Amino acid sequence: MIIPLIGRHSPLSLNNKVLLFKQILRAILTYSAPIWCITGKTHRRKIQILQDKILRIMKNAPWFVRNDVIHKDLKIQMIEDHIKKISRKFFSQLQDHKNPLINGQVEFAHTNGKYSYPYSTTKWSLPLKPP
Repeated sequence: MIIPLIGRHSPLSLNNKVLLFKQILRAILTYSAPIWCITGKTHRRKIQILQDKILRIMKNAPWFVRNDVIHKDLKIQMIEDHIKKISRKFFSQLQDHKNPLINGQVEFAHTNGKYSYPYSTTKWSLPLKPP
């Protein structure tokens, strides 16, 4: 539905198209991004391909223009870098949270999901921790 606004024949300026992309489309593409660290690289690559297609339509760039050139021209980060920035901000805000369940998740993330001793079989003491 937004393609007519950011498409090749849109009367909007390129700056307005970039603003629409950043405010609407990138928010949709990166929804729940802090938990994407557990997804495969191929799934994250699909999101990058979608972003590249949208930017190419916005810029009206021909097929031979490289994607990194389009990203530099429009001053838009690659999706992987943007997700890392969002995730770092999210987890840094969790460290100061008052809820002990959420603080436990931060500690679990710092140990890379490993328990203090190997082959541990623990019951779920907190509802958010994995087995």
